[in-house]
Amino acid sequence: MTQKTPIFSGLIFLFSLIISAQQTPHYTQYMYNMQTINPAYVGVRSDLSINLLTRSQWIGVEGSPKTTTFSLNGRAFDGLGLGFSVINDKIGLAENTNINIDASYTVVVSDRNRLSLGLKGGASFFNNNLAEGITPDNEIYTSLKGSHMNVGVGAFFYNERFYVGLSMPYLLKTPQFRIDNSENITGLSDNINIFTTAGVIFEINDKLKFRPSTMIKYAPNLPLSIDFNTNILYNNRIELGLSYRYNDSASAMLAVVLNKNFRIGYAYDKTLTDLGTNLSSHEVMLMIDFNFKSKGRWLDAPSCSFYNLQN
Repeated sequence: MTQKTPIFSGLIFLFSLIISAQQTPHYTQYMYNMQTINPAYVGVRSDLSINLLTRSQWIGVEGSPKTTTFSLNGRAFDGLGLGFSVINDKIGLAENTNINIDASYTVVVSDRNRLSLGLKGGASFFNNNLAEGITPDNEIYTSLKGSHMNVGVGAFFYNERFYVGLSMPYLLKTPQFRIDNSENITGLSDNINIFTTAGVIFEINDKLKFRPSTMIKYAPNLPLSIDFNTNILYNNRIELGLSYRYNDSASAMLAVVLNKNFRIGYAYDKTLTDLGTNLSSHEVMLMIDFNFKSKGRWLDAPSCSFYNLQN
């Protein structure tokens, strides 16, 4: 390894401290991966929903972020949704794996409207291999690994054509980037992420549906993040979309729905910041829905059509 490589890795890691302080990775196809940020989302889609997503950010840059997510959730019985997820996030010299269990309970608001309230609980396992990185000042830190517990909450209001969500997926402090062992790491986080999501469906004709959505992410010590997304669904089979993240990136998305149960999606992001316009990211997703038609399993109203592959 040349001297340039560890110095560059150190720079990537120090920058990743800022990124990872947000605790929750960004996704371009967030509207189909909502469980990772909002526990109230579990049970909205189908009797059983499985999602696998992988994201490679800043292609060609050593130490750039890479995220892999596996999640499943479904409807246990009337009003109750249960879910499980694993998120592996690698940035520079740091690696973090979150394992979470989600639960939600849905309340009948009116004939077609539902309100879901959710809880998230789990553990994070981290490994910061700092000894392999050198900072611009040639300082070398000791590697640090460990685990910590966390909890989150969320709410999700939806009907067949509209949804809005509010969530705080990680409420507790994390020791992941602790340098001083004497630092207090108990209690509520000083930088809690708050997510607001919303989307609506407009039927243009029998073949076309227009599905705009947005996600706003707020954290006290970080710039406000706002995603604007516009998707067009053709014949319930092919979906095209454009997305813009304020002061950050622009994206294009393509998805194909197979046999009403399988969705394969791809997103390409182009960075628009001072980091360089040549930086790009790739995101691939596979989603599978199973509807077992079990009587009495759920509430009478159908799932939100924004997510349901069957509609």
